[in-house]
Amino acid sequence: MTEAFFPNPFRTDGLWFKGNLHSHSTNSDGLLNPFQLAYLYKANGYHFLSITDHNKLTETKSIDEKFKDFVLIPGEEVDAGKSETNTSYHLVALNLREEIQQAQYPQRVIDQVLNQDGELLLGHPYWSSLTVNDLLGLTDYLGIEIFNSTCHFLIGKGYSTVHWDDLLIRGKFSFGFAVDDVHWHSNPHRPTDAFYAWVMVKAKELTAESLMESLRNGLFYSSTGPEILDVEVSNEALRVKTTTVQAINFMANNSLGERFTAAAKPLTEAAYKVRGKETYIRIEVEDGKGGTAWTNPITFR
Repeated sequence: MTEAFFPNPFRTDGLWFKGNLHSHSTNSDGLLNPFQLAYLYKANGYHFLSITDHNKLTETKSIDEKFKDFVLIPGEEVDAGKSETNTSYHLVALNLREEIQQAQYPQRVIDQVLNQDGELLLGHPYWSSLTVNDLLGLTDYLGIEIFNSTCHFLIGKGYSTVHWDDLLIRGKFSFGFAVDDVHWHSNPHRPTDAFYAWVMVKAKELTAESLMESLRNGLFYSSTGPEILDVEVSNEALRVKTTTVQAINFMANNSLGERFTAAAKPLTEAAYKVRGKETYIRIEVEDGKGGTAWTNPITFR
């Protein structure tokens, strides 16, 4: 019998916290200094932020102490190695104690991060021209950036959900993260690359330790607009409840899955009957205004 597995944040005790896990300050190529970044993210309703300057661990403890009910997670974006298409990997390291040096091999960066009790995300695979072989060649990373605001607004390469499905269809499990990668870039169509993408984490308390524990366990979802309110999982069916949206997609392997679209009125829920041949299903919802929210994958064993 097929058995569904999903670390369900919607049925887990705790509180919801909103955060961005990829940002840049004047310590690398960002426009704002670390204090300004933290101040503006807090002012815009975020509960936590990771400042991940390029190849530099930005000191955040002194800034963190100035804010109430806001957490800074120390991080760094490390350039490493060469991909199948001769591009660099951009590795987003979270919860670091010490700076990671640039390395020839990306796997060594991952290992160094894990040795510090940190976690690593593979940054913007589409923007970096990474192939599925590049992603399959690495182990022990927490997930990939499935949406990146800066990559989206600058050159239209923000979505990496196909890379995500390429991994999942091959049995390589990965969490998916939506991030801003904020540099404070702007273009005529959007004044900034900030406050557009986030993760919603279900944690016991607003501390770096509690947030990281929940991220490791998949107790979060990602969004650029809609809210996911509940997911009910059984071996026979999946049901999702959301804020008002225009489409709900159950994305699965091969030709399985289903799309529900609004007709006379917007959708607020949908149910999918499991056929029995799914190896994974992930749910994404679209609000019709350009915003999307994504659950992490539900796997079937």
